[in-house]
Amino acid sequence: MYPNYNTEVIMALTHAKNTLKDSDSVKASSHIRVILALALSGLAELASLFFIQPLLPTLAVEYNVPVSQVSIILSAETALLAIGLLFTGTLSDHYGRKRLIIVSLLLGGVLTLLCPLVESWAMLVALRAVIGLALSGIAAAATAYISEEVAPVAAGIVTGYFVFGNSMGGMSGRIIASQLIDHISINTIFYGFAVSLIVVAILVNFLLPASRNFTPTQNLNVMRMVKGAASHFKNKNLALAFIISFIIFGAFTSLYNYLAFFLKGEPFHISPANAGLLSFSFALSFFTAPQAGRLSAKYGAMKVLRVLFLIMALGMLLTLTANVVTFIAGAVIFTGCFFGCHSIGLSWVSKNATHARGQAVALYLFFYYMGGSVVGFVNGFVFHSMGWQGMTGFILALLGVGVVVATYLASGTKPALVPAQSAE
Repeated sequence: MYPNYNTEVIMALTHAKNTLKDSDSVKASSHIRVILALALSGLAELASLFFIQPLLPTLAVEYNVPVSQVSIILSAETALLAIGLLFTGTLSDHYGRKRLIIVSLLLGGVLTLLCPLVESWAMLVALRAVIGLALSGIAAAATAYISEEVAPVAAGIVTGYFVFGNSMGGMSGRIIASQLIDHISINTIFYGFAVSLIVVAILVNFLLPASRNFTPTQNLNVMRMVKGAASHFKNKNLALAFIISFIIFGAFTSLYNYLAFFLKGEPFHISPANAGLLSFSFALSFFTAPQAGRLSAKYGAMKVLRVLFLIMALGMLLTLTANVVTFIAGAVIFTGCFFGCHSIGLSWVSKNATHARGQAVALYLFFYYMGGSVVGFVNGFVFHSMGWQGMTGFILALLGVGVVVATYLASGTKPALVPAQSAE
């Protein structure tokens, strides 16, 4: 895969040479290093956050926590992750992209090493929340780095591979922990994921090229941060993208929150363990996220996003059938398109931010994770009272809003001057 991508970047750079500074010095090999470093960062981040999910039953027993309350440890992680994104983007604008990524990984690893030493449930929840806060610096810094250091025609593709790393992290963290818990202790699992974060930090230090186009902000004045964040909402391309991010992860989280509950009953009778195997569809992000970047460069980001929203709606409609194969196909289609949407959203925000790019990306990700939290929670009540059909209707309505917003943004977007080249 990488050799083909290497050729594509060389072709894209040839077309973009008149729009880049010092383009003759830009080498495709540097993009391969960027892809590897950032994909590993995203993988380590999400794996170290979400490996806790399959451990919840064991944690409930070991810490004597009611099942109804044990999920608070995961909620605390994601809440602090979202809140942290409001500030870490600004930190990356001041201290630099690469530095913040490495510090976040190292800090997350050190804090995870402390988890086995904690004896009380409240302290473990607090520590995991701080870990979510520590790791929040990776996504905003990585996306801003891509926008500044990667050729414009390749930026969407590289972002796609970063999203792929995130999806593989979320998937692998859950799968690895679930397979290990019957054979080793929770403490050993904590140590394993802690070491993985530290190892990835070291790899990123050597793999990721130093920033060449980064210009640091002068200071970290709090009021300046608030005014800077507020100014992004005056940019309609960004403000509407925040709505899109809320919809993207809100719809996705709703599907996977209640998938196992629905498949367990009539007419499928599929066990939660087998239903969980649908998480393997996250691997589709390896193809859909980079391909969404290629198509966006060729046809326009919002036009491609609109089509992806419509295909996601088709996937949700397929889940209304009583045929298990059709249901799975619909869920897989929905999942593959989700990663393409997220890749486009990240690239769009980086491209359209006129200043403080890291902060803009952080706001996008804040609304992204808040969408998963809020919409996922609300759809719990919808699912309980109206069933899968009612929840599907809610998701379709959200996707409809997404189509309207993407159409509006597409109408004000000029055609790209440098089309993407196909890999064929």
